[in-house]
Amino acid sequence: MADGDADRSATLDPDDAFAVLANETRFAIVQTLWERYDPNDPAHVVKFADLYESDGSATFSELYDRVGYDDTGNFNYHLEQLTDHFVRRTDSGYELTEAGFEIARAVVAGTVRGHPNIEPQKIGIGCPRCDAPVVIAYENHHLRVSCSECRGLWENADGDTGVLFTFPLPPTGLSDRTPEAAFHATLAYNLNRVRSFILGVCPDCSGVVDESVDICENHEPSERGGCPHCHRAHRIEAVEVCSQCKSTTRGPLTIAILAHPTVTAFFHDNGIEHHFASWETFRRAQRVEETVVDTDPLRFRLTVPAEDDRLHLTLDESLDVVESVQEVSYAPK
Repeated sequence: MADGDADRSATLDPDDAFAVLANETRFAIVQTLWERYDPNDPAHVVKFADLYESDGSATFSELYDRVGYDDTGNFNYHLEQLTDHFVRRTDSGYELTEAGFEIARAVVAGTVRGHPNIEPQKIGIGCPRCDAPVVIAYENHHLRVSCSECRGLWENADGDTGVLFTFPLPPTGLSDRTPEAAFHATLAYNLNRVRSFILGVCPDCSGVVDESVDICENHEPSERGGCPHCHRAHRIEAVEVCSQCKSTTRGPLTIAILAHPTVTAFFHDNGIEHHFASWETFRRAQRVEETVVDTDPLRFRLTVPAEDDRLHLTLDESLDVVESVQEVSYAPK
């Protein structure tokens, strides 16, 4: 995209964006250009080097015919409303901008039109607290995972206990997947998003991320359930919010810390292959100890176990690691 295109695209505020897209003809134009796009077209491999334009572009006449509009003047008006924001004009016609692709992908992912459900069912995965089979259910674009026996880690807004996590997953994430495969896909999808947030880059719009912590001041977790004050088993939550698009994620600091390279190296030294975006990360997080060391300034200590060794990490209020101490056991392994 040329600099001028980027400048014009940046001037479209949310109200204008909704107004532009709130029209059946304009949406049909975006859909038509999406259908013409072929990611296997060799032109797309070098497209971003600006060597030449994509063969997936469509001329005005082709768009007009495929959309099926009956007034060329009005059709041109609708196309111009999209141009420079969701559609770009090329030497060979018109094609989607990245913003246009995002709109099309939202529809394809089902976040606009799809409403599938998965009725509660057990899968062959053991609860990290009691090893009983977990139960999954999918509704309103979220996968909820609960323990079939113990009180789990959360009490949700409806007062239900036993919840282990509730994560968003676009409906297309269920396509061609068994319930157990959808479970693992949900974790991979969300933990990869968490990693991007931790790095300070919003996974939805690439905006700057504001990071903070939420500490339960009177934390009293039960042995098999959450705290009556914060309704969760963990005391400290990492909260990540995009300053631009308001996308957000929040979750246990004991999970977020497992994305740190020092932790990956620690596990490697103990013969453990650690993949952050996985169910094993969620299980390992339940064994991480969390402590508020000081409140002025804020200091947290997280202790990560691996075999007989321990990794003690001290974090500041920005969740940066300021001290790392490895406690090594010399017992035979």
